[in-house]
Order: sequence, then C-alpha cells, then structure tokens
Amino acid sequence: MCGIVGYVGDKKATPILINGLLCLEYRGYDSAGIAVIENSKICCMKDKGRVANLKAISGINDLTSCIRNCTY
Repeated sequence: MCGIVGYVGDKKATPILINGLLCLEYRGYDSAGIAVIENSKICCMKDKGRVANLKAISGINDLTSCIRNCTY
C-alpha cells in the first residue's frame, strides 16, 4: 500500500504532512517519508517502520518549509 499527502499553504509543512501520514498509517505501511522544499532544494527525510520513527529523525523539526502563492 502507499498513500500520498500534500500541503500548500503558509503554515509549516512538516507537522501537517506527518499528521496526514498518521491518518493513513492504519493501512499498514513499512516505511514513511516526506519531501519538502528547503532553501530552494528538495529535502527528503524517510525511515523504515512507523510514522513515529519519522518524528525522531534528527533535523526534521528544523525544517521550515511552506509553499505559498502558487500559480498554475
């Protein structure tokens, strides 16, 4: 199984993405990860196991990414 969560807005993206993954966790994942734009680069953080393992990754709480004013 896989699930994808996305966020566009003014708030810090990391906690919103992790919360979204937690809502999907009941589907039975063996790993989780997020990718955000940080300093004009894509920053990926991932780990095996439950979403809670993601929260424990060093530096994940320091990510300040948000995406605002998007035009398509």
